[in-house]
Amino acid sequence: MKRSDIHSGGEGGQAVILLVVAMSVFLIGAVGLAIDGGQMYAQRQMAQTAADAAAQAGIMSIFRGTNLTAPSPFANSGTSPAPYVCTMTDGIAPCVFARDNGFGGTAADTVTLSYPQTVPGVNLSPATVPAVTVTVTRTLKMGLMQFLGAATSSITAKATAGLVGAVSHYCVYVLDPSGQDALLVNNGANVTLNGCGIAVASAASHGATISYVTLKATDVDIVGGCNCTGTYPVIHTGVLPQSVADPFASLPAPAPGPCVKTGMYSPPSNTTLVPGNYCGGITVSNGVTNVTFLSGIYTITGGGVTFSGGATATGNGVMFYLTGNTTYPYASATIGGGVSVSLWAQTSGVYQGVLFFGDRTIHSASNANFGGGASMKLSGSLYFRTTSVSFSNGTGVEANSTAIVAMQVLFSGGAQANIQHDATGAITGLFSRSVALVR
Repeated sequence: MKRSDIHSGGEGGQAVILLVVAMSVFLIGAVGLAIDGGQMYAQRQMAQTAADAAAQAGIMSIFRGTNLTAPSPFANSGTSPAPYVCTMTDGIAPCVFARDNGFGGTAADTVTLSYPQTVPGVNLSPATVPAVTVTVTRTLKMGLMQFLGAATSSITAKATAGLVGAVSHYCVYVLDPSGQDALLVNNGANVTLNGCGIAVASAASHGATISYVTLKATDVDIVGGCNCTGTYPVIHTGVLPQSVADPFASLPAPAPGPCVKTGMYSPPSNTTLVPGNYCGGITVSNGVTNVTFLSGIYTITGGGVTFSGGATATGNGVMFYLTGNTTYPYASATIGGGVSVSLWAQTSGVYQGVLFFGDRTIHSASNANFGGGASMKLSGSLYFRTTSVSFSNGTGVEANSTAIVAMQVLFSGGAQANIQHDATGAITGLFSRSVALVR
């Protein structure tokens, strides 16, 4: 054998060895890519589940108002709260749900909350915080891929949940399902509803009576019929009952706390009242002036709330919840007797837009009465699901964003009402609030 043949055979053996090594590296890389890629895909799917659950938990908490009242509150700093990074032991609802779904419990994870005001292509409700975005990031250690230089890799998932819906085009809801004259506009009333209409749930032949008055509105929709004379807008009878559903049906009733006052409380002039449970009612009357209600919820357990006798009062960011019990029987709201009252509902939270809220479990002959030449600036909704609301005797309701949601509604005796439609729904709270994953 020639020396050159021996040398050639050695080179061929080395080439085979190099090819085997190259193929081995390729196979290791391919196997590593498959294993690590599969791990990343599975982790990405789990991260998306965690982000979805956390975003939904966050918006549900905002929907119910527990984001403000829970032991670990969040999104409670007004419009567009700052982004927040969850800690590994965070008690905030979305952080807990992310952790319960396997993300946020170690230093390898980052869970960030943010609160967008808009989401492209989505009709968010006009809440102070209409959406929650949760971003979940995890740093993964690579397996076989680390031998090729990639020691770690990151996976990220994001989800946005929001309050979606539309603004109601009604500013008066009459919820009595069967009563005659559930809506009654008569005796020289002059009612102007600017940009909004009236919905009447009564299926009676005279579910609404409009008699020789001036009523201006976009329309009046009635499940039953109308006894109509005078000047009135377009009337639609025979509408479907579900189109006149209670817009506040899901609104929870506040829980009365301990009494801050007992017996009928009549504050003197220049008094500032604080929120709480007034057992026995509140009366501002007999020329008392400059009474101020601080922002918050005023539970009126029995006795009602009355403004009369030339008194003056203001309240910004307030809600009056009217209830009663055997010790303090239910009474409603009364504004009359030449008073000047300016009241604005809360602009955020569970009771956003609700100015008066009558206990839905109580059916009473004590109705809400606004009359006697009172001058009223009422911004928000007057919600009396089981009782009536009446405007009479020259009452003036100024052109604020006011809405009425009641069992029956009466305008009579020269009542003058000029009500503006709340096109955003944020002032009266008349916007639908359903929860959905939107991105």
